[in-house]
Amino acid sequence: MATPNVNFFIHSVPPLNDLGINHPLVQKYWKERQFYSCQNSSYNIIGYVEHGSEQKIDFVEYSGNNEKSKGVFDINGLCSKERLAELKNGFKNASGHIWHGLITFEEMFGKTYCNDYESAYELMKKQLPRFLKGVGFAKDNVEWFAGFHENTNNRHIHFAFYEKVPQRNIGTNSIHAQGMIGMIHINDMKLQCEKYLTTDLSQKLKRDEMVVEFKKSLPKQLLKGEYGKKMKELILLIPTTGRISYDSDNMLFMKNKINYLVDLIIKQDKKVNATYETFMTFLLDKDSSIKRMCKSYKINPEKVVFMEKYKTDMYRRLGNIVIKNAIDIRTQLKRLDFQTNNRLAQKRIRRRKNEYILQESLYLANKVQYEAMSYFQEHMKVLEEMRIKVLIEQGLIQL
Repeated sequence: MATPNVNFFIHSVPPLNDLGINHPLVQKYWKERQFYSCQNSSYNIIGYVEHGSEQKIDFVEYSGNNEKSKGVFDINGLCSKERLAELKNGFKNASGHIWHGLITFEEMFGKTYCNDYESAYELMKKQLPRFLKGVGFAKDNVEWFAGFHENTNNRHIHFAFYEKVPQRNIGTNSIHAQGMIGMIHINDMKLQCEKYLTTDLSQKLKRDEMVVEFKKSLPKQLLKGEYGKKMKELILLIPTTGRISYDSDNMLFMKNKINYLVDLIIKQDKKVNATYETFMTFLLDKDSSIKRMCKSYKINPEKVVFMEKYKTDMYRRLGNIVIKNAIDIRTQLKRLDFQTNNRLAQKRIRRRKNEYILQESLYLANKVQYEAMSYFQEHMKVLEEMRIKVLIEQGLIQL
């Protein structure tokens, strides 16, 4: 199973006031509550996030090795000493749950899309409030901070927050009281973080500005013709039941359409397309060499040549990204739809749908192009290593 580009973990520690020393919650959470409520001036979550650590702290998931911190920040940016003191005092006096968590990135994804404090700050500034609102927290009732850490493997962001006034009368009456947050919100946070980072990477443009750039970069006839047409067709035709993945029998009739859309996206970007052509040439040369050897030994080359196997694997990998994106678009389009006989309202609905499809097509193009480049570079490296190994074995290269 492929490593996800973004992982999101969130936990909470309950308030322990007025509970006896032998209470099960006290037995389980005492030390952890002390750490997250900053009861100890030298050993607490804010100090850890601010300075990093060379040792794993039991309460901090995935701290990694030799962490380097870029400092503590909140909604307004990096925190001053005075602001850190305010935060510590606030967490110390928090009377409800304290939530703490981690956003961690796959190694290459993190180094590409979230490799500095600025990227981490913009991500948290935009996405954490959205997440909190979706869960049911009141915007002005939450105090939060975060910190960006980097080490030799994965970039990641630690965060923590509490409610200034604990709310126990929202939703089911138990979500906030128990500190629990549903998987639907956690999974949505992963998706939204990845979409935000990949959409806003190139020039940190706003989404609407990026749509304008996308329109400029795509040939007009492609955007209004083939690309838009094939994307809408895909959204309509993907099955609503059964197994929905590139290699499933349920999707067999869709493969050519998905491959065609992948080709359009690859060819849209000059750099990606040039790398693709280089990769195909690399494979063609490799296959030609293999076929010559097989011919001399009277062996059927079909089982050992590379090109078709790599192309099939490429379409599978990129095709699954296209499928997932198309399903997400279809789900959102249903939310935008409602029955009305008003002609102007119908027109507005159609315009919103078309705008949404266009915006998500931008995200899809960026995502597929990024994954395509990663795929080409990854496998060209493997093939080159194989070639060098053969040359060493033949004595043409000396170690």
